[in-house]
Amino acid sequence: MLLTEWLTFSGIRPVLLVLVGVLAFVVTNYARTNFRLDPRRRAFIAKLIGCLAAVLVLIVSNNIIVFFAAWMAISLQLHSLLMFYPERDRAVLAAHKKFILARCSESFLGTGLLLMYLHTGSLQLDTILQSVTATNTELELIQHIAGLCLVMAALIKCAQLPLHGWLIQVVEAPTPVSALLHAGIINLGGFLLLTTTPIWSNSAPAVWLLCIVSAASCCFAALIMATRISIKVRLAWSTCAQMGLMLLEIGLGYYDLALLHLIAHSVYKAHAFLSVSEVAIIKQPQARSLWRVGLIFIAFQVIVAAACWWWLNDPKWLPSALLAMALTTIWMNLYQPLLRLGVSVLTIATYLVLGALAQQIIEPQQLTSVWLEPFIALLFNAFAFTYWLVHHTPSHSLSQRWFITLNAGLYLDEWLTRFVLWLWPSHPIEYYQRRSKKEGLS
Repeated sequence: MLLTEWLTFSGIRPVLLVLVGVLAFVVTNYARTNFRLDPRRRAFIAKLIGCLAAVLVLIVSNNIIVFFAAWMAISLQLHSLLMFYPERDRAVLAAHKKFILARCSESFLGTGLLLMYLHTGSLQLDTILQSVTATNTELELIQHIAGLCLVMAALIKCAQLPLHGWLIQVVEAPTPVSALLHAGIINLGGFLLLTTTPIWSNSAPAVWLLCIVSAASCCFAALIMATRISIKVRLAWSTCAQMGLMLLEIGLGYYDLALLHLIAHSVYKAHAFLSVSEVAIIKQPQARSLWRVGLIFIAFQVIVAAACWWWLNDPKWLPSALLAMALTTIWMNLYQPLLRLGVSVLTIATYLVLGALAQQIIEPQQLTSVWLEPFIALLFNAFAFTYWLVHHTPSHSLSQRWFITLNAGLYLDEWLTRFVLWLWPSHPIEYYQRRSKKEGLS
């Protein structure tokens, strides 16, 4: 009984434990080789293992005090890894912004957990969730505030716009740190929401905040990523976009899809960053008629939504829009009519069958507003047309202006950097440099 008060292996935790174990083994082995000539190799490996140990404690902790302490320990250990080479000014600036935003995330998380303790009188996370689930009455103000705090903590942890700049700039850190961050630590916001679903999922303000911010981050980050040349910077923007899509899936109630997305993204990003030194070829898109592409996209979206309505009794607006984007891409890259038709029919049929099986296994989540998912789908429509405008009509004056703005990241990070340096203009660079020299001599 005493053990269950501190540890829990319920829900998605066993899957994540296996995932973290595999990633820890791969990243640590890579770091041993990567730092074989560095005199501070042992110090780096020790910091890396300490960070991974804190992640494991966070996943299995059932006491909210231990949960919060592990969340903070991960951030502090990551900060020391980001500052491993303090002579790199860009790395220092990125770590500086990350340090401040991490404290903001911890403040929101601590406030949310404290409010739930005051509401339920329990320090055990399982007990809190059971108490909230058993309450069928209208949510109290304290639950709405707690839900908003947890959502804000997750959004900041996952580097959603406009608090994303540090994630793009920490590519200055050693490659094992980038792999650990993008494949593991950045996903902790999704883990937080998946394990505390009863607290925030019935709060309309929390759900709307989560969906709007994550959808906007996903769309803009994907657009910005496509304008970059550096492979590591493209991967960083890709992480921001993928985290936005994962959080959006959670906000819309697609929890099984979000868990699959979390696992697949972790494995992919670990491989991508650890093999980033290999040659990568980026193909330039061909110029196409925007009207033709748009008509194909709208037609596919109507077909998929109608098929889902007929087969699954739900139009599934967002999945229909995403599947329509994929089918439109297929039609633009396959030139044999029969092959295009066959692939399209097979893709839609497979999606309908999998959707029907999912409905039998998993109870669908009821959204707090019937207008939320159609609104998000409309936003993704705007994203699709903007992407095709920029990349398939590059000579258009609007495309050129948008390309310049997107290449600058919408100038969002510049404002955040100015605010951070105004808020905390001095950073202890000399302290990290002295500590680095001491560790090198020891």
